[in-house]
Amino acid sequence: MEESLIKKLRKKEDKAQEYFYKTYAKGMFLLCYRYLSNEEEASEILNDGFHKVFTQISKFQNGGLSGLTAWTKKIMINECLQHIRKRKKLQFVEEDEMKFGDTNLMPDVDLEAEVYYDLIKQLPLNYRTVFNLYVVEGYSHKEIADFLDVSENTSRSHLLRAREILKEKIQLQL
Repeated sequence: MEESLIKKLRKKEDKAQEYFYKTYAKGMFLLCYRYLSNEEEASEILNDGFHKVFTQISKFQNGGLSGLTAWTKKIMINECLQHIRKRKKLQFVEEDEMKFGDTNLMPDVDLEAEVYYDLIKQLPLNYRTVFNLYVVEGYSHKEIADFLDVSENTSRSHLLRAREILKEKIQLQL
């Protein structure tokens, strides 16, 4: 099934594209929304991302369906980052990571996932972007630095600052 879907996608079969879109659109929309915090922009980027997936499927290396979904996810993230850069919304400032102290440990608080999600959405865009790439997506600081064209130290300091802000916001929830 997996290989036949990928073969059909490579042949640009409409039904295969429709199936793939319907199967993964919701998750990819949520991914885009996590970066953009705007439904219209997330929908636009979602469609642009799937268009890129379908037109560039020949570049996908074998990896089965899980590889294809990971590749699609990476395309969506890149589309979000490009969109943010075009709008010049991301502004990174070199910060001394030592001034933030130890923010690796988040408070041991049992809040609903939706509350955490809302708190993350409230982060400034540059901190939210680095936080999502590192914590949610699992990218390294080197990869984030390459994605965002910043230094690894900037990535680290923005992550530390995001954690500090989240820690403060969580304390306010108590």
